[in-house]
Amino acid sequence: MLVFHNHGLVVFSIPKTGSTALEAALLPHASLAVQAPPEHRHMNRQVFAAQWEEMLTRRYDRRFDGVALVREPVARLRSWYRYRGTAAFAGTPLSTQGISFDDFIAASLTETPPPYARIGAQDRFVAKPGGGIGITHLFDYAQMDLARDWLSAALGRDLELPRRNVSPKRAAPLSAELRARLETARAAEFALHAQVSGAGHLVTPQG
Repeated sequence: MLVFHNHGLVVFSIPKTGSTALEAALLPHASLAVQAPPEHRHMNRQVFAAQWEEMLTRRYDRRFDGVALVREPVARLRSWYRYRGTAAFAGTPLSTQGISFDDFIAASLTETPPPYARIGAQDRFVAKPGGGIGITHLFDYAQMDLARDWLSAALGRDLELPRRNVSPKRAAPLSAELRARLETARAAEFALHAQVSGAGHLVTPQG
């Protein structure tokens, strides 16, 4: 999570949505960077509301708008699957080595997923307390140039987004049956992505 107090912006990092590249471009210009541990770096909107929002508002005497990238759900899950299939996770409960993508998705849909298949949902990440979208500016990962150009204008900086933390290539086909189950189970996440991708830049004013 990056804070830009002069501009009233907080950039949230939804895992596997290009957040590493975004942070690399923005970090030199941030007034505050929360980068460790991972649960703080990838703080969601409700945790921010509970632990940070009031403090920042009081300290800087202004309200803050959130910014985040949203990714097509299957592509995001495939990125998680490939990332956890690397040698770094070999022999750990997080490893997806020897597991097909279908099996990974099926495991993620169980009532108690195994560690390797515990993946958060983007709709829950961006939700404010009480429900509804709590991040003002949402951009489509597949249209990242829109996010770059908007942030460049908002911060008065010419930003370039490097390629960072790219998941390795690995075949990961998904059967029609598992995709249908996934779309049903994660209907809210698919709906959120459809909204964001349709707009490119979805603006949800906060009260």
